[in-house]
Amino acid sequence: MKHLLLGTTALVAAGFAASSAHAAQGVQLGIGGYYAAAAGLLFDQSDSGSDPGAHTRDIVFRQDVEVHFKGETTLDNGLTVGARIELEGQQSDDQIDEVWAYFKGGWGQIRFGDDDDASEQLHYLIPNASNDFGVDTPYFEFSNNHGNGFSNGSFQTNSTVLNISGDATKILYFSPTFAGFSFGISFAPDRRGEDSYSYWSQSGGTTLSNNSGQVQNVVSAALNFDHDFNGVSLATGIGFAEGQFESTGNSANPANGGHNVTTTWGVDGHLIVSFSGFTIGGAGQYRDNWQSASGADLWVAGLGGTYNWDAWTVGLAWSHGDYEYATSGSNSDTIDIIQITGRYDLGPGISLDAMVGYNRLNGGSTLPSGNTSNSDSTWETGVGFFIGF
Repeated sequence: MKHLLLGTTALVAAGFAASSAHAAQGVQLGIGGYYAAAAGLLFDQSDSGSDPGAHTRDIVFRQDVEVHFKGETTLDNGLTVGARIELEGQQSDDQIDEVWAYFKGGWGQIRFGDDDDASEQLHYLIPNASNDFGVDTPYFEFSNNHGNGFSNGSFQTNSTVLNISGDATKILYFSPTFAGFSFGISFAPDRRGEDSYSYWSQSGGTTLSNNSGQVQNVVSAALNFDHDFNGVSLATGIGFAEGQFESTGNSANPANGGHNVTTTWGVDGHLIVSFSGFTIGGAGQYRDNWQSASGADLWVAGLGGTYNWDAWTVGLAWSHGDYEYATSGSNSDTIDIIQITGRYDLGPGISLDAMVGYNRLNGGSTLPSGNTSNSDSTWETGVGFFIGF
């Protein structure tokens, strides 16, 4: 509660300060973003029957591009005001990825707009050498675990990030750093609030509270500690988020088609140590009722290490994900990924990347439909580049 009150007080103070302050110069627009691309080669992949690997190509080209429009100015009283708009570089159903404004000063920072949960903002991923690849939320993964045979549909790789509200419109507060400690907190009324201006009408009508299966009233908070001890750097933290699945309003038919659970919550965390060119550590997340069904939980955890010398970085990492079905049973799909990664830095924000890895999907014995789930294993390699600007 103190964190929420602190954020509210800061917002009011910022409003009064801005009303009487003037900037020596107006907001100046800048452009940033990134261009990531990779080529992948798949070999020794399951490719028979209805397996996810059936009829897939052995050579894959991929790219991921975003352009960021950023504006910021500092007022005469020291208050910094800015905004950020992230445009997808390729055609997308969500052409504007994230968009938010912010106010910051010695008291911290407040953001408002479409942005990630506080728990994701302060979370560290499993150590990995590459800007393109990895076992935890990478830009590129070439296996076909998301295809036919994987009951939970959308997972192609593992992620230790807990982000219940996605990029829904929210308010966030980030504290200053005190002796290595910092915290953040966020609130989103409705996950469907993302792009709500165009989703409903140009008159700005509010979203509904009875969209079955959608998540509302998502509160997220995270605490981090990041400090250097005579050449040994330690970064550790924990995050939490909770939301409620919306109901159709029929007491006999709760959220998401009759499931008897209306709340989802989760935690994530990380522990990373760096010294003498080495970085080692791990990260993980657990989410309860991720499909709004009793017993349908997921968890992901992994370990990794890297070594850097001059412009070179190499790494080895592993992650495991367990995804339970939305049924009363205990069947799960599991994904295990192990990768050797490498990176050569051509210059600031510019790198050449490489990866050799193994991705294994172990399908549960029975899908919710009663059909048998298939498994898939993929040996893969890839090369790519990353350009940040």
